[in-house]
Amino acid sequence: MSSSPLVTPSRVSARTQGAPTPLVALARAGYDDPAGRVTLLGVLVAFGMLIAMFWPNIRHFVSIWSIDENYSHGFLVPLISLYFANEAARRGAIAMTSGTAIGVTLIALAILGRLATVVVPVGFAGDLSLLLGIAGIVALLFGRAALCRYGFAIAFLVFMIPLPVALYAKIASPLQLAVSQVATVLLNFSGIPALCEGNMITLPGDNKMFVAEACSGMRQLTGFLALTTAWAYLVRRPGWYRMVLIASSIPIAMTANIVRVTLTGVISYRIDPKFTSGAFHTVEGLLMMAFGLVMLYGGCWVLDRIAGVAPRRKQRPNSESPIPSSEVETR
Repeated sequence: MSSSPLVTPSRVSARTQGAPTPLVALARAGYDDPAGRVTLLGVLVAFGMLIAMFWPNIRHFVSIWSIDENYSHGFLVPLISLYFANEAARRGAIAMTSGTAIGVTLIALAILGRLATVVVPVGFAGDLSLLLGIAGIVALLFGRAALCRYGFAIAFLVFMIPLPVALYAKIASPLQLAVSQVATVLLNFSGIPALCEGNMITLPGDNKMFVAEACSGMRQLTGFLALTTAWAYLVRRPGWYRMVLIASSIPIAMTANIVRVTLTGVISYRIDPKFTSGAFHTVEGLLMMAFGLVMLYGGCWVLDRIAGVAPRRKQRPNSESPIPSSEVETR
Protein backbone atom coordinates (compact mmCIF):
# COMPACT_ATOMS: atom_id res chain seq x y z
CA MET A 1 0.00 0.00 0.00
CA SER A 2 1.34 3.42 -0.89
CA SER A 3 2.26 5.97 1.72
CA SER A 4 -0.07 8.78 2.65
CA PRO A 5 0.54 12.31 3.96
CA LEU A 6 -0.78 11.41 7.41
CA VAL A 7 1.49 8.40 7.66
CA THR A 8 4.87 9.63 6.44
CA PRO A 9 5.39 13.06 8.02
CA SER A 10 8.89 13.72 6.74
CA ARG A 11 8.73 17.34 7.79
CA VAL A 12 6.89 17.00 11.07
CA SER A 13 10.05 17.07 13.15
CA ALA A 14 10.96 20.52 11.92
CA ARG A 15 10.46 22.93 14.77
CA THR A 16 12.59 25.79 13.60
CA GLN A 17 11.19 29.27 13.49
CA GLY A 18 8.93 29.76 10.51
CA ALA A 19 8.47 26.02 9.93
CA PRO A 20 4.96 24.98 8.84
CA THR A 21 2.63 23.31 11.30
CA PRO A 22 2.75 19.49 11.28
CA LEU A 23 -0.53 19.08 9.40
CA VAL A 24 0.57 21.58 6.76
CA ALA A 25 3.91 19.81 6.53
CA LEU A 26 2.13 16.51 6.04
CA ALA A 27 0.03 17.96 3.25
CA ARG A 28 3.09 19.41 1.53
CA ALA A 29 4.96 16.11 1.87
CA GLY A 30 2.00 14.28 0.36
CA TYR A 31 1.76 16.75 -2.50
CA ASP A 32 5.45 16.27 -3.32
CA ASP A 33 4.87 12.51 -3.64
CA PRO A 34 2.93 11.43 -6.78
CA ALA A 35 1.20 8.66 -4.82
CA GLY A 36 0.46 11.11 -2.03
CA ARG A 37 -1.28 13.45 -4.48
CA VAL A 38 -3.79 10.72 -5.24
CA THR A 39 -4.42 10.32 -1.52
CA LEU A 40 -4.86 14.06 -1.05
CA LEU A 41 -7.32 14.14 -3.93
CA GLY A 42 -9.21 11.29 -2.31
CA VAL A 43 -9.31 13.23 0.97
CA LEU A 44 -10.72 16.32 -0.73
CA VAL A 45 -13.34 14.35 -2.65
CA ALA A 46 -14.37 12.26 0.36
CA PHE A 47 -14.75 15.23 2.71
CA GLY A 48 -16.48 17.24 0.00
CA MET A 49 -19.08 14.50 -0.39
CA LEU A 50 -19.41 14.24 3.39
CA ILE A 51 -20.01 17.98 3.74
CA ALA A 52 -22.57 17.93 0.93
CA MET A 53 -24.44 15.03 2.56
CA PHE A 54 -24.43 16.56 6.04
CA TRP A 55 -24.80 20.19 5.00
CA PRO A 56 -28.21 20.56 6.74
CA ASN A 57 -26.62 19.35 9.98
CA ILE A 58 -23.69 21.73 9.66
CA ARG A 59 -26.02 24.63 8.94
CA HIS A 60 -28.05 23.64 12.01
CA PHE A 61 -24.88 23.71 14.12
CA VAL A 62 -24.01 27.25 13.07
CA SER A 63 -27.57 28.43 13.68
CA ILE A 64 -27.68 26.99 17.21
CA TRP A 65 -24.22 28.30 18.07
CA SER A 66 -25.31 31.78 16.98
CA ILE A 67 -28.60 32.03 18.90
CA ASP A 68 -28.22 29.68 21.89
CA GLU A 69 -25.70 30.80 24.51
CA ASN A 70 -25.56 27.25 25.91
CA TYR A 71 -23.70 26.21 22.76
CA SER A 72 -21.84 29.39 21.85
CA HIS A 73 -18.60 27.52 22.53
CA GLY A 74 -19.40 25.39 19.47
CA PHE A 75 -17.51 27.81 17.23
CA LEU A 76 -14.32 27.03 19.15
CA VAL A 77 -14.67 23.24 19.26
CA PRO A 78 -13.59 22.57 15.62
CA LEU A 79 -10.57 24.83 16.12
CA ILE A 80 -9.60 23.04 19.33
CA SER A 81 -10.08 19.70 17.59
CA LEU A 82 -7.82 20.86 14.78
CA TYR A 83 -5.21 21.80 17.38
CA PHE A 84 -5.38 18.30 18.86
CA ALA A 85 -4.95 16.81 15.39
CA ASN A 86 -1.97 19.07 14.80
CA GLU A 87 -0.40 17.98 18.10
CA ALA A 88 -1.03 14.33 17.22
CA ALA A 89 0.87 14.84 13.96
CA ARG A 90 3.94 15.89 15.95
CA ARG A 91 4.38 12.35 17.29
CA GLY A 92 6.01 11.20 14.08
CA ALA A 93 5.40 8.48 11.54
CA ILE A 94 2.53 6.01 11.80
CA ALA A 95 2.87 2.37 10.82
CA MET A 96 0.63 1.84 7.80
CA THR A 97 -2.12 -0.68 8.57
CA SER A 98 -5.21 -1.65 6.64
CA GLY A 99 -8.38 0.10 7.71
CA THR A 100 -10.67 -0.81 4.84
CA ALA A 101 -13.08 -2.92 6.90
CA ILE A 102 -13.54 -0.49 9.76
CA GLY A 103 -13.53 2.49 7.40
CA VAL A 104 -16.27 1.08 5.15
CA THR A 105 -18.28 0.05 8.22
CA LEU A 106 -18.12 3.53 9.77
CA ILE A 107 -18.99 5.25 6.50
CA ALA A 108 -21.92 2.88 5.96
CA LEU A 109 -23.20 3.61 9.47
CA ALA A 110 -22.84 7.34 8.81
CA ILE A 111 -24.86 7.10 5.60
CA LEU A 112 -27.56 4.98 7.27
CA GLY A 113 -27.72 7.42 10.18
CA ARG A 114 -28.16 10.35 7.81
CA LEU A 115 -30.84 8.54 5.77
CA ALA A 116 -32.64 7.51 8.95
CA THR A 117 -33.22 11.15 9.84
CA VAL A 118 -35.18 11.54 6.61
CA VAL A 119 -37.70 8.95 7.81
CA VAL A 120 -37.54 9.69 11.56
CA PRO A 121 -36.74 13.36 12.28
CA VAL A 122 -34.13 12.75 14.98
CA GLY A 123 -31.45 15.26 14.09
CA PHE A 124 -29.12 14.17 16.88
CA ALA A 125 -28.58 10.80 15.18
CA GLY A 126 -27.58 12.57 11.97
CA ASP A 127 -25.24 14.86 13.91
CA LEU A 128 -23.41 11.91 15.45
CA SER A 129 -23.31 10.21 12.05
CA LEU A 130 -21.22 13.11 10.79
CA LEU A 131 -18.49 12.17 13.26
CA LEU A 132 -18.72 8.53 12.19
CA GLY A 133 -18.24 9.65 8.60
CA ILE A 134 -15.11 11.62 9.47
CA ALA A 135 -13.68 8.67 11.40
CA GLY A 136 -14.54 6.32 8.53
CA ILE A 137 -12.74 8.45 5.95
CA VAL A 138 -9.61 8.62 8.12
CA ALA A 139 -9.62 4.84 8.66
CA LEU A 140 -10.30 4.05 5.00
CA LEU A 141 -7.64 6.31 3.53
CA PHE A 142 -4.96 6.17 6.22
CA GLY A 143 -5.54 2.97 8.22
CA ARG A 144 -6.47 1.90 11.73
CA ALA A 145 -3.31 3.33 13.27
CA ALA A 146 -4.14 6.78 11.92
CA LEU A 147 -7.67 6.47 13.30
CA CYS A 148 -6.25 5.67 16.74
CA ARG A 149 -3.79 8.56 16.48
CA TYR A 150 -6.40 11.14 15.50
CA GLY A 151 -9.36 9.51 17.25
CA PHE A 152 -9.49 11.95 20.16
CA ALA A 153 -9.45 14.97 17.84
CA ILE A 154 -12.45 13.49 16.00
CA ALA A 155 -14.26 12.46 19.18
CA PHE A 156 -13.81 15.93 20.70
CA LEU A 157 -16.12 17.27 17.99
CA VAL A 158 -19.01 15.77 19.96
CA PHE A 159 -18.94 18.90 22.14
CA MET A 160 -20.08 21.02 19.19
CA ILE A 161 -23.29 18.99 18.78
CA PRO A 162 -26.38 20.50 20.47
CA LEU A 163 -28.31 18.11 22.68
CA PRO A 164 -31.85 17.08 21.69
CA VAL A 165 -34.45 19.41 23.22
CA ALA A 166 -36.11 16.59 25.18
CA LEU A 167 -32.80 15.40 26.65
CA TYR A 168 -31.74 18.95 27.43
CA ALA A 169 -34.99 19.56 29.32
CA LYS A 170 -34.62 16.36 31.34
CA ILE A 171 -31.17 17.46 32.47
CA ALA A 172 -31.89 21.16 32.93
CA SER A 173 -35.13 20.83 34.93
CA PRO A 174 -33.63 18.93 37.90
CA LEU A 175 -30.66 21.29 37.85
CA GLN A 176 -33.00 24.29 38.02
CA LEU A 177 -34.77 22.86 41.04
CA ALA A 178 -31.53 21.91 42.80
CA VAL A 179 -29.98 25.33 42.20
CA SER A 180 -33.12 27.08 43.48
CA GLN A 181 -33.25 25.00 46.66
CA VAL A 182 -29.56 25.28 47.54
CA ALA A 183 -29.48 29.02 46.77
CA THR A 184 -32.51 29.52 49.03
CA VAL A 185 -30.75 27.72 51.89
CA LEU A 186 -27.66 29.89 51.43
CA LEU A 187 -29.74 33.09 51.32
CA ASN A 188 -31.49 32.16 54.58
CA PHE A 189 -28.14 31.27 56.12
CA SER A 190 -26.80 34.70 55.17
CA GLY A 191 -29.69 36.40 56.97
CA ILE A 192 -31.93 37.07 53.98
CA PRO A 193 -35.38 35.49 54.37
CA ALA A 194 -36.12 33.54 51.21
CA LEU A 195 -38.88 31.15 50.20
CA CYS A 196 -38.42 28.61 47.42
CA GLU A 197 -41.48 27.48 45.46
CA GLY A 198 -40.32 25.31 42.60
CA ASN A 199 -37.96 27.48 40.54
CA MET A 200 -39.25 30.71 42.08
CA ILE A 201 -37.37 32.34 44.99
CA THR A 202 -39.34 34.99 46.88
CA LEU A 203 -37.44 37.63 48.86
CA PRO A 204 -38.85 40.21 51.32
CA GLY A 205 -40.90 42.94 49.71
CA ASP A 206 -42.46 40.49 47.29
CA ASN A 207 -39.21 40.54 45.31
CA LYS A 208 -39.29 37.39 43.18
CA MET A 209 -36.42 35.72 41.38
CA PHE A 210 -37.15 33.06 38.80
CA VAL A 211 -34.34 30.59 38.19
CA ALA A 212 -34.85 30.20 34.46
CA GLU A 213 -33.62 27.34 32.32
CA ALA A 214 -30.68 29.49 31.28
CA CYS A 215 -29.71 29.67 34.97
CA SER A 216 -29.88 25.92 35.51
CA GLY A 217 -26.14 25.55 35.08
CA MET A 218 -26.28 23.78 31.71
CA ARG A 219 -24.28 26.56 30.09
CA GLN A 220 -21.48 26.19 32.61
CA LEU A 221 -21.74 22.40 32.50
CA THR A 222 -21.33 22.09 28.72
CA GLY A 223 -18.48 24.58 28.70
CA PHE A 224 -16.59 23.10 31.65
CA LEU A 225 -17.11 19.54 30.42
CA ALA A 226 -15.41 20.40 27.14
CA LEU A 227 -12.69 22.35 28.96
CA THR A 228 -11.87 19.61 31.49
CA THR A 229 -11.87 16.95 28.76
CA ALA A 230 -9.40 18.96 26.71
CA TRP A 231 -7.20 19.60 29.73
CA ALA A 232 -7.32 15.92 30.77
CA TYR A 233 -6.09 14.98 27.31
CA LEU A 234 -3.22 17.46 27.37
CA VAL A 235 -1.82 16.78 30.85
CA ARG A 236 0.50 13.84 31.40
CA ARG A 237 -1.22 12.28 34.36
CA PRO A 238 -2.53 8.83 35.36
CA GLY A 239 -5.86 7.61 34.02
CA TRP A 240 -7.65 8.04 37.36
CA TYR A 241 -6.45 11.65 37.51
CA ARG A 242 -7.95 12.39 34.11
CA MET A 243 -11.26 10.72 34.96
CA VAL A 244 -11.58 12.68 38.21
CA LEU A 245 -10.68 15.88 36.39
CA ILE A 246 -13.43 15.36 33.80
CA ALA A 247 -15.96 14.39 36.48
CA SER A 248 -15.10 17.56 38.42
CA SER A 249 -16.78 19.63 35.71
CA ILE A 250 -20.19 18.72 37.18
CA PRO A 251 -19.67 19.99 40.77
CA ILE A 252 -17.68 22.98 39.49
CA ALA A 253 -20.48 24.05 37.14
CA MET A 254 -23.13 23.47 39.82
CA THR A 255 -21.18 25.38 42.48
CA ALA A 256 -20.50 28.33 40.19
CA ASN A 257 -24.16 28.57 39.23
CA ILE A 258 -25.39 28.27 42.84
CA VAL A 259 -23.03 31.06 43.83
CA ARG A 260 -24.33 33.13 40.94
CA VAL A 261 -27.98 32.75 41.93
CA THR A 262 -27.16 33.38 45.59
CA LEU A 263 -25.17 36.49 44.71
CA THR A 264 -28.04 37.70 42.56
CA GLY A 265 -30.38 37.36 45.54
CA VAL A 266 -28.01 39.25 47.83
CA ILE A 267 -27.61 42.10 45.33
CA SER A 268 -31.36 42.24 44.70
CA TYR A 269 -32.18 42.44 48.42
CA ARG A 270 -29.34 44.53 49.83
CA ILE A 271 -28.57 46.86 46.90
CA ASP A 272 -31.09 47.19 44.08
CA PRO A 273 -32.95 44.66 41.89
CA LYS A 274 -31.98 46.63 38.78
CA PHE A 275 -28.39 45.41 39.21
CA THR A 276 -29.49 41.82 38.63
CA SER A 277 -30.54 42.17 35.01
CA GLY A 278 -29.21 43.31 31.68
CA ALA A 279 -25.51 44.02 31.39
CA PHE A 280 -24.99 43.53 35.14
CA HIS A 281 -26.35 39.99 34.86
CA THR A 282 -24.01 39.28 31.94
CA VAL A 283 -20.99 40.56 33.84
CA GLU A 284 -22.02 38.45 36.80
CA GLY A 285 -22.08 35.38 34.55
CA LEU A 286 -18.57 36.12 33.27
CA LEU A 287 -17.31 36.50 36.83
CA MET A 288 -18.78 33.13 37.73
CA MET A 289 -17.00 31.55 34.77
CA ALA A 290 -13.76 33.00 36.13
CA PHE A 291 -14.71 31.64 39.56
CA GLY A 292 -15.20 28.23 37.98
CA LEU A 293 -11.74 28.40 36.40
CA VAL A 294 -10.26 29.21 39.81
CA MET A 295 -12.01 26.15 41.27
CA LEU A 296 -10.70 24.04 38.39
CA TYR A 297 -7.18 25.27 39.06
CA GLY A 298 -7.59 24.50 42.76
CA GLY A 299 -8.87 21.02 41.95
CA CYS A 300 -5.86 20.36 39.73
CA TRP A 301 -3.58 21.54 42.53
CA VAL A 302 -5.18 19.07 44.96
CA LEU A 303 -5.01 16.22 42.43
CA ASP A 304 -1.34 17.01 41.78
CA ARG A 305 -0.60 16.71 45.49
CA ILE A 306 -2.45 13.38 45.64
CA ALA A 307 -0.66 12.10 42.55
CA GLY A 308 2.67 13.22 43.96
CA VAL A 309 3.38 15.71 41.21
CA ALA A 310 5.77 18.35 42.47
CA PRO A 311 5.00 21.97 41.53
CA ARG A 312 7.24 23.53 38.93
CA ARG A 313 9.84 25.90 40.27
CA LYS A 314 11.42 28.65 38.28
CA GLN A 315 15.10 28.05 37.81
CA ARG A 316 17.17 30.94 39.04
CA PRO A 317 20.28 31.75 37.05
CA ASN A 318 23.52 30.82 38.78
CA SER A 319 25.36 34.01 39.54
CA GLU A 320 28.67 32.12 39.78
CA SER A 321 28.42 30.62 36.32
CA PRO A 322 30.34 32.50 33.61
CA ILE A 323 28.36 34.43 31.07
CA PRO A 324 28.59 32.95 27.57
CA SER A 325 30.68 34.96 25.20
CA SER A 326 27.76 35.37 22.83
CA GLU A 327 25.80 37.10 25.57
CA VAL A 328 28.77 39.29 26.50
CA GLU A 329 29.01 40.51 22.95
CA THR A 330 25.38 41.52 22.83
CA ARG A 331 25.46 43.52 26.03
